[in-house]
Amino acid sequence: MIKSEQRKYIKIIWTIFGISMGYAILRYNVVGTVAWKDLPIFILNKGVSLAAIVLLAFSFSIRPLANLGMPYLNLGLESRKILGISGLLLTIFHVLLSFLIFNPQYYPKFFAEDDSLSIIGNFSLLSGMASFMILGIYHWCFNNRSKGKEMLIEIITSKKFLLGLLFLLGIHLFFMGYSTWSTPSKWQGGLPPISLISFVVVLFGFVVNVLGRASIRKGVN
Repeated sequence: MIKSEQRKYIKIIWTIFGISMGYAILRYNVVGTVAWKDLPIFILNKGVSLAAIVLLAFSFSIRPLANLGMPYLNLGLESRKILGISGLLLTIFHVLLSFLIFNPQYYPKFFAEDDSLSIIGNFSLLSGMASFMILGIYHWCFNNRSKGKEMLIEIITSKKFLLGLLFLLGIHLFFMGYSTWSTPSKWQGGLPPISLISFVVVLFGFVVNVLGRASIRKGVN
């Protein structure tokens, strides 16, 4: 039974990753103008980041969605843990890939004319690294439960903490691509930017957690 459940979660993870990578390749390489030589890192990074956001938002929203009348989505604590850890691992991969190509050629909006960080670059990186560190603390506490951590675990599983984490992710994504969200004529291949899709996913997760966790904070949710 455990192996069957694990296969189900692995299938969900690979499906999300496959769809995310497929969309990135379609948008940038197939109907867009990005060269195929950028597939191994630049495009892979796009797909990885989208998959990470979807997995994390879904992991945080499973229980709230069940509380909102979707019990078939309540896959249990194990599912939230597996999906969340997978999202964290992909986030780490995304951070590493981003550092490899972090320059004005790939991220021009992040740099000023003198090649120093722009205002947008500063805010995006700050919110991104802050959310990454908080996410790491969140999973570290669950994987290292011990006496004396009860208060910390209660804090990181609280509604305010999770909403704060989703808010930081939203800020990071907003500064990543807001300048082109309202101008479809600038979209690669006429398809919505991955940053916009990711922002909508985070916004959905934020709203679901606001509504789904509102009346159930007497216990760990």
